[in-house]
Amino acid sequence: MARSKPMLVAMADLRMAMQVRYVKLGIVGMGALGPLMAIIMISVFVIFPTTEEETSLILGIMIPMAGTLLAVFSVIPATLIAANSLVGEREQDTLEPLLCTPLTDRELLWGKTLSSLIPSLTILLAGTAVVMIVTNVIFVLYGRPMMLVPDLAGLFLILTAGPAIILTAVSINILISGKVKRVYEAYQTSGAIILVLMIPMFAPIIGMESGIPNTSMVWTVNIVTTLIAATLMIVTWSLAVKRFNRDRMISLR
Repeated sequence: MARSKPMLVAMADLRMAMQVRYVKLGIVGMGALGPLMAIIMISVFVIFPTTEEETSLILGIMIPMAGTLLAVFSVIPATLIAANSLVGEREQDTLEPLLCTPLTDRELLWGKTLSSLIPSLTILLAGTAVVMIVTNVIFVLYGRPMMLVPDLAGLFLILTAGPAIILTAVSINILISGKVKRVYEAYQTSGAIILVLMIPMFAPIIGMESGIPNTSMVWTVNIVTTLIAATLMIVTWSLAVKRFNRDRMISLR
C-alpha cells in the first residue's frame, strides 16, 4: 500500500532531522534520559533503603513524579524536530524545494506535524514501558511487592497531557515559523511549553498530609494540567491550521 503524502513528508523530514547532529543527540539523549532518571529516582531508595517507613514514604512521592518526568522528556524531541523541520530547513536552503511541490498546504502541515509527533509519542510510550518493567524487576529482586510505575495518575497524565503538550509544541513552531529566522529562537519559544508539565511535579510534595502524599491532590493537579494542555493544544493547533502558509515561509529571509 502506498504511503500517504503527509507520511512521506514526515519520513523525509525525520531523515533530514537525524542528519543534524544536535537533533539526533537530542532525540536519543532525551529518549534515554527520561526513563533512566525515573528508574534511578525510584530504584535508588529500594537498592539502598533506610527504614521501611522512610522507603515507602519516598516511593509514595517519587512514583507519582515519574509520569511527569517521562512526559517532559518526550516533549523536547518534538521541539527539536519541529524547529529543524520548519526553521532549520530554511536556514539550510532545503525548505523551498519541498514547499514548491504540488502538495497542498494541509498535506504539508500534517507531514511536518507527524514528523515530530510520531517520534515523540514513541519515546513517551516506549519510555513508560521500560520504566514499568525495569522498576518492577528491581522491586522483585530486592524483595518488594510489584507496583504500577508510573501510577494511575501518572499514566493518565502521560496518555492525555503528554500528547497534548507535544502537539502544542509543534503547533507553536508552525505559528512562529514565519516570524523567526534562527532555529534556537524557535526552539526556545516552543520549549517554554514544557513548563506546563512541571506543575504536577510538585503535587506529591505540596499535597502531603501528615507525611503521606495526598492521592486526591495528585489526581486533581494532573486533571487540571490535562485541561490546560488540551486547551493550549486546541487553540494553537486551530491557529496553526488557519495560518499555515507556504508563501510566507518561503518569502522570509
